This record gives sequence, C-alpha cells and structure tokens, in this order.
Amino acid sequence: MSPEDDTPNQSSRRRFLTTAAATLTATATGATAATTATATATVASSGSGATRSDYDTVIDVTEAGADPTGEESINPVLNRLCNDGATDALLRFPPGTYAMDEMFRLVSYDDVGFVGDDATIVPTDDFDYGAPWLFRLGVLADPGRDLLFEGFTFDFTAPDTGLRAIEAQVTDGLLVRDVDVVGYHDRGTLGPALFNVLDSDGWGSVERFRAPDGGAYSENAVGDIAVGPTGVLVSPYQRGTLRLRDLEIGPFPDNGLYADVPEGRVLVEGGRYRNSNVASVRVAGDGSYVRGTRIEVTENRAADVNQRGLRLDEGSDLRVENVGIELAAPNGYALSVQDEVASARIENVEIAVEERPNSAMVVAPRANHVTVHDTEVHLDGGGYALAVFGDAPGPVVARNLSVYGWATGERGRPAVLCHRDHCEFRDLGVYQPGDQRRALDVRGDDCLVSGGTYMASTYPLYNTGSGTRFEGVTADSWGEYPALYLLDGEEVAVEDCTLLGGVRR
Repeated sequence: MSPEDDTPNQSSRRRFLTTAAATLTATATGATAATTATATATVASSGSGATRSDYDTVIDVTEAGADPTGEESINPVLNRLCNDGATDALLRFPPGTYAMDEMFRLVSYDDVGFVGDDATIVPTDDFDYGAPWLFRLGVLADPGRDLLFEGFTFDFTAPDTGLRAIEAQVTDGLLVRDVDVVGYHDRGTLGPALFNVLDSDGWGSVERFRAPDGGAYSENAVGDIAVGPTGVLVSPYQRGTLRLRDLEIGPFPDNGLYADVPEGRVLVEGGRYRNSNVASVRVAGDGSYVRGTRIEVTENRAADVNQRGLRLDEGSDLRVENVGIELAAPNGYALSVQDEVASARIENVEIAVEERPNSAMVVAPRANHVTVHDTEVHLDGGGYALAVFGDAPGPVVARNLSVYGWATGERGRPAVLCHRDHCEFRDLGVYQPGDQRRALDVRGDDCLVSGGTYMASTYPLYNTGSGTRFEGVTADSWGEYPALYLLDGEEVAVEDCTLLGGVRR
C-alpha cells in the first residue's frame, strides 16, 4: 500500500475499518463520534443481538451488569463478556464512571471493539498494582487482530495513581482514538500507553491520544526503565506501520514519545509534545517521519538533565517536515541526528532557542547523508544552529538555512560548525551580532560554501579545512574583522565572493 494511504489494502481489514469509520459520521442531532457508532451498531432489547452492524455481537456493558457509577468494579462483567479468542464483538460504554480493580487482559482476539460515550475509567483504591495495566489487549506471544478502542477518559487524578491505561499489540488493524489520560502519573509503574503492530505489512493508527499532565520520576518503575514512565511507547518489536496523529504528551521522565522501531515504521503527524526528559519525541525506522508537530521545552524539573526536543535514532529516509521546536528553557539539543541514522531530511523546520547555551541541530559523527532545507533557527543563547561532526562518508547538505538571534560566541562557538568532509552549504543566511560570534566554521576537507550571506560580530567565515570552495558568497563583520579567516588548509578557492573587510591568511 502507499505509505500515505489511510486505507490498508488487505481485504481482511476492510470490514474493520469500515466499522471504525462509521464513528466519524456526523448526525443531524449533533451526536458525538461515539454515539454515532452506537447508532450504527444498534442493540435491541437485553439479550437480543445487534442489527445493522459489522460486529456479530454488540453489547451495552451496563445492560450486561456493569456499574456506571464507579461504586463497583466492572472487571467481572468484562471477563464474562469478552474472553480470550473473542471474535466480532463490540462493547459499548454509555456515559458514566467505570471502576476497575485489576487488569483486563484479552489475547487472540479478532475484530473486537471498545467504544465509550463520555465514559471514564478509574482504578479503585485497592487496585492490584502487581499487574499495572488497565486494558492489556494482546501480548507479544499472543497478539490480537483488528482492534477498535475509542472514546474513553482515564482518571489518574487521585494521589499515588498511575497505570498503563492501554496496551494494544496486534498483528494488523489497530485503531485507537479520542482517549484522554488525566492526572499526574505519580506511581512507579508503566507509562500510560504502548502500541505495537507486529506484522511487517500490518497497519495501525492512534489519533488524539492525550496524556498532557505527564509523570513523576520513580526509583520503583516496573520494567527496564529505572527513571520513571514513558508517555507513549512503541517497542522495538514493532514491524508494521503505525501512524500517531495529533497526540498530546508530556512531561514524562523517560521520553514523551519513544518510538525506537528499527524494523518498523512510525508516522508522527501533528500533535504537541512537551518537557519530557531524554527526548519529547524519539523515532527510528526506515521511512519514518515527524510532520507538522509542535515540540516544546518550557520548564526543567530538578532531575531533568537532558531534555532534547526531537531525536532521530536509526534508519534510512527519515524525515522531519514542517515541525516547530521551541526551547524556552533549553536543556538539551532541539534536534539530534544519532549515529545509526543512514539518511535523513530536515525541511521547513523552525527552531527557537532562548537565552541559555544550547544547540539547535546536531549531527552525530556516524550519521550519514543528512540534508537540511528551508529551515530557520533563532538563537539567543550560545550554541550551534547546526553542528556536524565525524567522518561518515555521507555529507551533510544545508540549503536555505537561516540563522538569527543574539547568541554569543561563548565557548568559542560559531553558528554553523562543520567537522566533516564533503559537506555543502548553499544559500545560507546567517546573522549573528552577539559578542565573539562567528557565522560559519569549516573544519572538514573538500567542502563547498555557495551563495548566501554571512554576518557576525567577529569573523563571519572561518576555515581550517583543505579543498574548501567559496563561491558567490557575501560576508561582512559587524566588528570590523576580515570577512574570511583562512587559518589553515590547502588549495582553498574563493570565487565571485563579496568579502567586506577582505581575507586574513
């Protein structure tokens, strides 16, 4: 199927997605998506079957005995209604509060749905935290297929509360949407969500999942994450394609979105991610992208030692497009490209770094073939707008990168630093009037600087590499320094350039 196609091309999933799409249908009476699903999957009187539905069995859980007042646990009812191996079953939750005192676990299912209409799930005071899940729908060894889960609020506002609200592991056909997790996740347990699509040709979509209140650091976190919960986890066992659309996450102690899936694909579309430690968004996987997303670091807790905005971990053809990253309280790179990235494209990105030394974009030494196009960086603290390190054979190519702001040259930093051979800088606009600031340092060999305007308080252009070619460049210093300082390097060419203040050799 096409990577951008919302509809999987496998006939086994068409009925599932047709049913799920019914929940989007608006009605003349202004019914919500969940109530539209209710109207589509009509239940007759108690004990009778569903009509006009793609599910063989459609059940109103309150008619089956579930308490909507939050006084009694609904686990016995859920366990009775939906057992392992369930097929063609939809459970509807009318408006109300539903208490759970233990995990609900379901495996080996096929075409199962859970639809809430203003339904709130709350753990009881005596919840069994030995199994810190509310809905565990599929496990690695025994996943399900074709799951619909939508229209729920999970209430974690009580003190010392925090659970994995939903864990969904399917071979194919995942649709989760309009799920809110409210309250601070202040118990040392798994984070609020895990999603996996396990077949390589499988497809899933998570839309409007929200956990905006974040989670506490905890020395007692369950599993391998010692520092505390992750907001949304997509595990390395993911093999298919998972779209994450319009999520709102953070701040969490161990990543906001952690989608390190070297053998799968993750499509992050829209959404807002804030103030998580390690990274607010962290992705991997060939062809994965982050598109139209807002990432912010606006505050630092005492234990927040490295709050990167966006981290690209591994894979080829990774893309970052139309993304905004704001570091109002900088405490880590805005965007980092890690060593295991084979190729990445960063385009139409806007980054703002406030008054504290920190860098906007950093390319690790072994990261290969990175391009930065039509991107703007505003720096008010010392740090790099773009720093390129290492000796990977693939060059870094920057085109139409604009750098503004009052960043200083604290620690000797230029706005753009190149420590790699064969890189290209085309039509950059770098304006750095802050104290002791340079615009571009070229320290790799055989690099090209073509076109663009470079202005800085000291030397706009600084070169120590051999074989550098400057062509059609305009450079000027606000501090009456020469425009180009050729400190070192052999066979440097300067052609058709406007270098106000001349060249220092």
